[in-house]
Amino acid sequence: MPAMIPGTALHSFGDAFRKATQDIFSQAFGANWEVEIETSDPAPSSETSLLSFQVAASGGLQGNAIIQVESENALLLAQKFLAEPADPSAELNTDRNHALEELLRQIAGLAATTLASLFHETTLDVSRVEPVAWQGVDITLLASDGSSAKVALKLRLSSELLASISSTAVATAVVTPAANSEASNAAATRESNFDLLLGVNLSLTLRFGQRILPLREILDLASGSVIELDHEVQDPADLLLGDKVIARGQVVIVDGNYGIRITEVTDARQRIGTL
Repeated sequence: MPAMIPGTALHSFGDAFRKATQDIFSQAFGANWEVEIETSDPAPSSETSLLSFQVAASGGLQGNAIIQVESENALLLAQKFLAEPADPSAELNTDRNHALEELLRQIAGLAATTLASLFHETTLDVSRVEPVAWQGVDITLLASDGSSAKVALKLRLSSELLASISSTAVATAVVTPAANSEASNAAATRESNFDLLLGVNLSLTLRFGQRILPLREILDLASGSVIELDHEVQDPADLLLGDKVIARGQVVIVDGNYGIRITEVTDARQRIGTL
């Protein structure tokens, strides 16, 4: 496989998933988890039962990946996510399968937020698939809370996704020395001016949905009235700066308050353009 050298596009992609896995595991399981990228590439055992989940990339990156988890580890993660006691003899039933899929979906959503700053806005959709023959590049993530054996998640990138990662990196890396010097000077001037704004407080709005009503219906509103919004329950909520959507995500509860876990974010230039 291509070398996982720090600073390369492939390493940045893998590290986005590494950090997202570490953060989601630590948050979901209520303990400090550490995740590292395995540099060796051990051959999987043919006797090992695996669960496979497809990660479909669209937007800044194009292509598919597969996340594979051994059944034993899948059961452990699902039980932790559901706050169930560890029971290796338990069945990996539908509820636990769905729990694992949701856990991986949260990891992909957080990874997509990081990838947006590297490869432009990218969406990663997770779905359960049957194990298939695979040709591509493997990145193995080893996760542990320090009290048990490491849990391995194998991220298998298709040739199409690998090419998309590489081509995006090449496109952003081609800069002539003269242009690079001019860009550096301009960037320094912008950063100096922009630093003056970084302490300004801005109001953000979390929007679950919206609805346009005629004035007569607004005047008829009373305690107990129900207004149907244009968002379905599974749709992400909007995070607005002024009247511009700058991010989308899942609504969560944090210490008794509403919060939002970002799954999509606009390009930094677009966010600055709303100021």
